[in-house]
Amino acid sequence: MLTALAFTALASAFAQPAVEEPLDRVLAGVVGIDGRVDYDRLASRYRDDLDAALAAVALQDPAALRSDGQKTAFLINAYNAQVLARVLALPGARNLERQDLFDEFFQRPVRVAGQSMTLNQLEHGVLRRQSRVDGAAVPAGLRALRPSRVDYRIHAALNCAAVSCPPLRRRAFRASTLGRDLDAAFSAFAASPRAARLDGGRLVLSSLFDWFADDFEAGGRRVGDVVVGAGGGRSAAIRSRLASRSAASLRRDPSVRFEYDWTVNRR
Repeated sequence: MLTALAFTALASAFAQPAVEEPLDRVLAGVVGIDGRVDYDRLASRYRDDLDAALAAVALQDPAALRSDGQKTAFLINAYNAQVLARVLALPGARNLERQDLFDEFFQRPVRVAGQSMTLNQLEHGVLRRQSRVDGAAVPAGLRALRPSRVDYRIHAALNCAAVSCPPLRRRAFRASTLGRDLDAAFSAFAASPRAARLDGGRLVLSSLFDWFADDFEAGGRRVGDVVVGAGGGRSAAIRSRLASRSAASLRRDPSVRFEYDWTVNRR
């Protein structure tokens, strides 16, 4: 009994580093400066570290995640680690959309903090606090993991293995530095051609700003101002076309196109 109690206390105290430290080694070892992932290297040299991170994700004591920062950092790391594992499990994956792999990636149950959940549930039901995901109510155990509010910056931190996704950091997220790390990730994404670029006379925007417009605009700002305010738009022409624009306005504009490339981000 005493041994079990001691183990539980130890697991609660060290659960976060047990995820973060092996995931640090994985990310530093396989993510290139361009955000592409060397999955062959992951399989041959870092599989044990990834498995250690995943085991810690599964065993995390949810009661030890007390603050929004602890919950959010843990959940982002859990999501990104699980996506890396899904690519290894499906070595033939080249394009998630064209190969109809969305269900296999995002609706296959995984173990996170003692709960069975899909990656869709983790992202939309927990981090985005949606009441229903894929047609079903979000279970109470998953709702207990939710941060108190939706943080739109998570969309620059979650990586879905697609080349249009904001790239993986080369280090795990931590509660102690989460705010500035999310700011840095979102600013880097907003300033990149993944977020906004010109194609002739057309403004091409990431579909993330369309799909998750409610998150970006929840604070009363318009999505265009959120992007520009984070340093988005590499040119004055892009910034001027985004300023004061809501997602609804951008959707109606025939000179604007939202796009997302689901090609797997293999190096």
